[in-house]
Amino acid sequence: MSELIENLRKFNRKERFFLVGMALGNPDFALSDPFRGEINAVLGLDVPRGAFVGMDYHLDWIFASLYLQHHGGNPGPHANLDKLVRAHQEDIDLVVAYSTESVSHVVLLEAKGVTGWTNKQMTSKAARFKDIFGEHGQVWPEIAPHFALLSPRPPQRLDTTAWPAWMLRDGRAPWIELPIRQDLKRVTRCTADGIITASGRHWKVIGEKSIDHLAPSDGNSRRLSVEP
Repeated sequence: MSELIENLRKFNRKERFFLVGMALGNPDFALSDPFRGEINAVLGLDVPRGAFVGMDYHLDWIFASLYLQHHGGNPGPHANLDKLVRAHQEDIDLVVAYSTESVSHVVLLEAKGVTGWTNKQMTSKAARFKDIFGEHGQVWPEIAPHFALLSPRPPQRLDTTAWPAWMLRDGRAPWIELPIRQDLKRVTRCTADGIITASGRHWKVIGEKSIDHLAPSDGNSRRLSVEP
């Protein structure tokens, strides 16, 4: 096991990871063969069965794992001049990592189901990934970062012009279909006549609808439809 993988395991402190693993009888979060096949097909990889998997994994932990691997595991203190450790909750939905004889692969997977991404959100996250890995994923020797989106259907109008090159394939964000049942419901506030409003003093159940509209703030916050 590479030092990077061991570092990633030691930082993996989310109780949800341990709870879900225990509940499903899969404490190591071992990827299924079909899911590994999806990743391999979309990103051109060969993810092994024993790959490390982390859920809701903090980006600070990813940076620290990389840094420690290349600085002898020294716990610090370390100067934070570039502010790459930010001490907040920004994370990636799923991180998959594995090592071959020549390189360690870090696969970052961001998912949406019944809500949508915004260009503001994804541009901010892409900038963080660029700070950590560089424009072409060249910051850390023998480390290869990869990225893919997962959703029921491809996101619409996603602006990737500011994303680092390693996050894209053929100029687009790699995408994996995330199956979501289509009869999902949600609760919303409304008036006594059933008119949906945030100030409503009543509530009702409605079906999910595609999110394909301008958010109230500005055009850069356009939500991208990802629902079936």
